[in-house]
Amino acid sequence: MKALLKNGKSVTVAKSAKPVAADTQVVIQVGLAGLCRTDIYAAQGKLKVRDPLILGHELAGTVDSVGASVEGVKSGQRVTVNPILRCDRCNRCKQGESCCDTGFVGLDLDGGFAEYIAVPAYTVLPLADDVSFLHAAYTEPVAASLAVLKSGITPAEQGAIFGKNRFSELMQLILDLYGFGKLPVYDLDSAEEMRELKGLSGSFDYVIETFASSAVLKAMVAAIKPGGKMILKSRQYEPVAFKLIDVLKKEPVMHVVNYGSFDDALELLSSGKLNVDGLVDDVYALESFEQVFERASSSESLKPFFDPGL
Repeated sequence: MKALLKNGKSVTVAKSAKPVAADTQVVIQVGLAGLCRTDIYAAQGKLKVRDPLILGHELAGTVDSVGASVEGVKSGQRVTVNPILRCDRCNRCKQGESCCDTGFVGLDLDGGFAEYIAVPAYTVLPLADDVSFLHAAYTEPVAASLAVLKSGITPAEQGAIFGKNRFSELMQLILDLYGFGKLPVYDLDSAEEMRELKGLSGSFDYVIETFASSAVLKAMVAAIKPGGKMILKSRQYEPVAFKLIDVLKKEPVMHVVNYGSFDDALELLSSGKLNVDGLVDDVYALESFEQVFERASSSESLKPFFDPGL
């Protein structure tokens, strides 16, 4: 099969063996796979991943084959994937609870930038026939955005988002659906917005970051009321720093959140309540990856998708 393969510092479109479903696995013929910041970091070597590796974790497609022990999934079924991999060793896994030693499709297991992918059956989410592969492949970022609701924020509180990018736009759309209205979004690169934010110092009940840095954390601390909530959401691979003496004066509550419900995310997309079409770039062949990666590295306004079958 054709696949986008990372090996060391090299990323190429190469021929790879089509996966065979192990006992508890499902092989999916990939229809579409979305590109995100994590894929680019992995390709650039900024994230430690296995080598060689097929990238990609936001995907949807059609079940090609299933392992002998798999139940509830059948060939020909349209599906998407929850890319979180359980360790299957810890007590939480054995008790059916959320694992704290997770792996990830496209980082620890070959991903979706290929014609076929093999994943554990428990990661597979069935799709209704009227849900497009493009919308289904958006399930992972929607579930990531829903995680901010785990912090306990309410529409009655005043909040703000830090970072102008595709993820902050998606978060605005989702929070609006939950009654929060359109939250202000601030970009630290905008002198005008920073002047506005300085005038609102100590005004917000909560602030959400979509791209963490030391400067962002400092601005978040300044923006919240005493006892306010700082919600950390992005998957920053580099260390960030803050002065504890400045933070403790506000006595903030920090919420570091991972994912919300994938079922809820898929319901929002499949019901039509959430329309992400305005956040989509275009669909590309794997062979276009160099231009697509380069453009996505400089601008995160729209999400590109790969169709491995092109």
